[in-house]
Amino acid sequence: MPIQTSAAITINAPLPHVFQTAAAMDPCALIQDHGPLPGIVNCQGHTAPWSAIGQQRKHTLSDKSSVDEELTAFSQDEHYAYRVTNFTGPFAKLVDEASGEWRFTAVAPATTSVVWTYSFTPRHALATPALWLIVKLLWPGYLGSALARVKQKAEDENSHL
Repeated sequence: MPIQTSAAITINAPLPHVFQTAAAMDPCALIQDHGPLPGIVNCQGHTAPWSAIGQQRKHTLSDKSSVDEELTAFSQDEHYAYRVTNFTGPFAKLVDEASGEWRFTAVAPATTSVVWTYSFTPRHALATPALWLIVKLLWPGYLGSALARVKQKAEDENSHL
């Protein structure tokens, strides 16, 4: 049974700008070390903004592990989703696969709500308790810190438009 968590943020910028900022953000700038969780230090494959289902990239993380990421859904200015597979390092023992989804909603003409949801499928039943602790206790902060970087970038760029 998948283990899920979400993080949300409100960004003071129009929805199309926020969506483009998030979809185009360099993964190394977006996902940085957060507590014991590793950041992305290298991205290979598709490095342009997410824009089409099937786009793939491989991330090397700061703990020398890696994951593969594939875009599974994309609706301009609404949402995008991806699947994460082929975990190496410590997560390989815990996770079969994961999925992430970003949802964007205009809450005012120049204000956007972003909700980022992650769902992890444990590799086996014995992995579930440890994975649950990581996903429920550490992952929200990991996502939240990345969302704060999107907010900063989108609001900084929006102030110069």
